Amino acid sequence: MTRKVIIALSVIIMLAVVGCAQNTTPGSSASTPFIGGVIGLEMGFVESAPPKEVFDGGDFSFDTEVRLNNVGEAFVKKEDVFVKISGIDPSEFSKTASQLVKNPDDDLESTKKDADGAIIEGTETFVSFPDFNHKSQLSGNTPFTFRADVCYKYKTIANAKACYKEDLLDTTDTNVCTVNGDKTAYNSGAPVAITSFKEQASGKDKVSFVFTVEHVGSGNVFKLSQKCDDTVRANEDRVLVKIDTGLPGLSCSGLSDGSDTSGYVTLHSGKRVIRCTQTLSESDRTDFEKVVIIDLDYDYEEFIETGVLVKHAGS
Repeated sequence: MTRKVIIALSVIIMLAVVGCAQNTTPGSSASTPFIGGVIGLEMGFVESAPPKEVFDGGDFSFDTEVRLNNVGEAFVKKEDVFVKISGIDPSEFSKTASQLVKNPDDDLESTKKDADGAIIEGTETFVSFPDFNHKSQLSGNTPFTFRADVCYKYKTIANAKACYKEDLLDTTDTNVCTVNGDKTAYNSGAPVAITSFKEQASGKDKVSFVFTVEHVGSGNVFKLSQKCDDTVRANEDRVLVKIDTGLPGLSCSGLSDGSDTSGYVTLHSGKRVIRCTQTLSESDRTDFEKVVIIDLDYDYEEFIETGVLVKHAGS
């Protein structure tokens, strides 16, 4: 084999490897329902808003602007997002407290995966707080912390395949599917997820599901529609859980303020285990798989911080 041929083959192999690497992006598979991930809204301060350094004395006006990007898989209405600037005395920077809380101007479309596995990016939007101005005179250069708290409603959808058998007690029957054992739970991109799902035969006409709801993000979880109010302890770590097997005869334990298949749970150390029992009718006694859909709804809060040095302009 000549040197030129060897080089040509090497180039072809390298291109093939690169092509394969580009096609193995996590979440891009068309054979799974979701992209996944542990982030809902990604956030950050826009560069130079606020600036790293400003001056006192009322001659230096500046803006603060927060960028929001929906990298998760839940749609968020603009009225369900609240951005609050804190860390400073509003009046010291020519503001009132009410001027430091805003909604974005636009809804936040979710990140999506199409039927072929291609990822369609979610919406990016901005929340602007204009015209900060430190009007008083400081005795010297003083650092301040600008903090943005972002509270928003979010949702997780999880899927897991359950197995049903004509004879649920026959543990040797593995045709079509297997009842007993751990099943894969697929989650939409969000900071709360179903991290385990186990199915077990519980009788000749019953199966049980045991699954874990877990906080996997870096922020704080609150009861839905409470605007992340941490002054009420009962709002913290609360998630609304809805389970749908597509079949009658489902009953779940551990849910409050709801029904047999829907209600709130409180996460302890970031987790909560829920048990459900599915009773099968005679007409359902055959071998088949069916997707169990679990919806998780909650408020979610995260924050970002940056430092601003207010310099003394001198007399």
